[in-house]
Amino acid sequence: MQKLRPAKIRSALRRRWFEWRLARLPIEPGTPTVELGTPYGGWRIPEGVLGEGDICYCIGAGGDVSFDIELVHRYGATVRAVDPVQAYEDGALKEAAGDPRFSFRVVALALRDGPIRMQPHHERSSGSLSAAGLYETQEWAEVPGLTLTTLMREFGDDHINLLKLDLEGLEYELVPTLDLVALGVRVFALQLHHVGSVAQAMRLIEHLRSQGFSPVAQRPTVKLTFARPAPVER
Repeated sequence: MQKLRPAKIRSALRRRWFEWRLARLPIEPGTPTVELGTPYGGWRIPEGVLGEGDICYCIGAGGDVSFDIELVHRYGATVRAVDPVQAYEDGALKEAAGDPRFSFRVVALALRDGPIRMQPHHERSSGSLSAAGLYETQEWAEVPGLTLTTLMREFGDDHINLLKLDLEGLEYELVPTLDLVALGVRVFALQLHHVGSVAQAMRLIEHLRSQGFSPVAQRPTVKLTFARPAPVER
């Protein structure tokens, strides 16, 4: 019989409290949304915002790129998937079946360019990595890290229409450094992790509101989608 560790119990309780509080976040009414991807890897985004050739960055792609691929097929978007796990790239490129509108970069999003220490998942069946101490292990590995600015320069992009981030806890440090409006982001999808407190999560949400982004979808509780109105043409 497996013995439950006190640290594991505390982590589970913290996660449940975190998700319970986030489930009560008010969602902006009146924005039609569509669900893309599988029950595990999918997200909800506003309908009618994306179109042919729009640029979508899906950072922290993971092993399920069903959302990314559906952005390509449904809207004709150009998708840049990013994740530091090589095995995820192999699976994603197979799923994309050579579609030139989909590309994958094996690197971690970071606060600065250069190597970044990341922690492997405590469950060996998962290849996920965290730079924020999310997992219950003392092991660390070094992987290449790039800023969003450098990634955009390498891809040759001057704007992003949709930005999705699943950073396994690094979001609390990294998101406040991004000027989403200057990047041209209209849709911002973010997964929040219980490595941060409820207060930190709420401050991050308020920071996004201050940039004009309103929460328009939640799936199920910690995967939040924010949208910014299109600028008024004069």
